[in-house]
Amino acid sequence: MTDTKQLPPPTSSSKPPHWFSKVWPWLIVLLFVLGVEYWLGWKNILQPWASLSWKQLLIAVVLLLVSYGLRTWRLYDYFPALRPYPVACLRLTLLHNVFNNLLPARTGELSFPMMMKRYFEINYAQSVSALLWFRFLDLHCILAFAIYPLLVVTPLRRLAIPIILLWMLIPPLVYLLRHRVELHFAGKTGRFSALAQQTLFGLPDSMLSFLKSWALTWLNWLVKLLTLAWVLDQFIDGVTWNVLITAVVAGELTSVLPLHAPAGIGTYEAGIIAALLPFLAPAIASSAAINLHLFVLGSALMGGLVGWLLPKPKL
Repeated sequence: MTDTKQLPPPTSSSKPPHWFSKVWPWLIVLLFVLGVEYWLGWKNILQPWASLSWKQLLIAVVLLLVSYGLRTWRLYDYFPALRPYPVACLRLTLLHNVFNNLLPARTGELSFPMMMKRYFEINYAQSVSALLWFRFLDLHCILAFAIYPLLVVTPLRRLAIPIILLWMLIPPLVYLLRHRVELHFAGKTGRFSALAQQTLFGLPDSMLSFLKSWALTWLNWLVKLLTLAWVLDQFIDGVTWNVLITAVVAGELTSVLPLHAPAGIGTYEAGIIAALLPFLAPAIASSAAINLHLFVLGSALMGGLVGWLLPKPKL
């Protein structure tokens, strides 16, 4: 009689169950809400809103909506096929913005190519490439707002202007050298190479179109960041505009993280708090960060409601 070895019982996969990937973002939101109530109290957090006049809030909301309009203008100018449909273009921008703000892990970006296909029959390759180009300009612009304030408070402050001028040369150099860069990445495999090739494919056809998209990007972020810095200033005292801009930029930069909870809950606040902690107590910095995020989300929801009410295009 031969001995038979008993097979070990099947082991479960090391990957988390499928349902967990859908539940964990909302679990983070719940823990955040409960944590804020336990440590700070939502009543104390929301108290500063009582000192703001409705006129101040209205102006701030309008300015943020203006930034959405500038983003719409950039998209409208980039695609000639959108020229007969300015209202539908605004609808797409507002809905894309609210999806981007509310959905977790950057999944809101998927709404852009889907709506471009549905509303204007623009294929995914064109819309995704254009979106990558816009995101490149956005990231370059917002990093410029981070680099200069950080440099001026260090021993390298004399180099702040030369460094920022060199930084500003990156987009035009990428555009002027786009054919050489395309040849460099042609035939190469890898995620970064594929991303670079798709971004280069989305570059505008003419120098004038490039300059328009770049200028509208800067106008958009100037309006948005200055507005958010002013709103943040309403919740704290004794902080310079340099610090306010840095804090707002830190919060906005967290939106590029590949993983975050729905609406950026927690990560957006963490970016702002990290910039404010050297100058403010943790409780004050946390309260200001939460209130600013509430303003951003509220404005996005208002814009999304307006976009939902706007008519779809009739092709």
